[in-house]
Amino acid sequence: MLLGFGGIIATSSGAALLADATEVTRRATRFGQQVALGTTAAFLSSAIAGALASPVASLLGARSGDALVLRALVASGGIIAAGSIVPVLAIRAVPVSHQTLEAPTRNDLVRRFLIVEVLFGFGAGSFLPFVNLFFADRYGVPFSALGLVLGVLAVAGSIGALLHGRFVAARLGAIPSIVIVEALSLPFALVAGFTGALPIAVGALAVRHFFMFGVSGTTSAFQLSSFTPAERAGANAVLSLAWSAANAVGAILSGAVRARLGPEGFTANIVTLVIAYALAALLTWRLFARHKPSGDVGAATFAVPDSPG
Repeated sequence: MLLGFGGIIATSSGAALLADATEVTRRATRFGQQVALGTTAAFLSSAIAGALASPVASLLGARSGDALVLRALVASGGIIAAGSIVPVLAIRAVPVSHQTLEAPTRNDLVRRFLIVEVLFGFGAGSFLPFVNLFFADRYGVPFSALGLVLGVLAVAGSIGALLHGRFVAARLGAIPSIVIVEALSLPFALVAGFTGALPIAVGALAVRHFFMFGVSGTTSAFQLSSFTPAERAGANAVLSLAWSAANAVGAILSGAVRARLGPEGFTANIVTLVIAYALAALLTWRLFARHKPSGDVGAATFAVPDSPG
């Protein structure tokens, strides 16, 4: 709970700062690079944690799956995360203009983004927090190998994040590229949900991560470019809170489903994710196909235009 509380503050302010410090013509690419760095770090942490499980267990005189070993690994991650304060202190403040748009227009824009974020948050909460349990419970992947499996998904997401804003969105436009790529990810999620083969499940989820992490940077750039610099931190906080709240609801319901159905309940969880994501993609197109971000005062164009025209 405390980690989530601090995370909302850090990500909201950090995303706004990145948007303010980035040229409008490079914002989608920069956010993609940020996502790629995060997912690459996730790969390293997953792989290292899995590799350290046995040595740490031996050092503590416990088994690799014992709670004491998990606590030690989590505590190590917390110490590493705390070290991020060093580069953060080196960041210079970016001057922010206090100009804003009309309140009615802005409120309507927030509501539209909120609808999409709630659907994505609910869909993600239905399965993604339990990816590790999906592989452990359904396929019996041992803890020592679980980090490597999760690392494969993280690397796929990193590659997608680097490529989408720079190549896909730049050619198709922000909204078409977001909606099309989100739709392409759905069949792979279904394959992972219904297959009984571990390699196929890993491959399908890797492709899903490639697509969905790819659009995340472009989506963030599109959202924040729709608000003025003075509004970005607040808008991002509201949208993040909505996503997190829906994510929590999805996680609670998916846990109840799995408790009743066992490992087969993961299939229902993934189907729920697919339905929620499909609705979110459809509403993204309906609500934002004609929207042109205008938050950057004095900027003639957006880094990734809404449409090719």
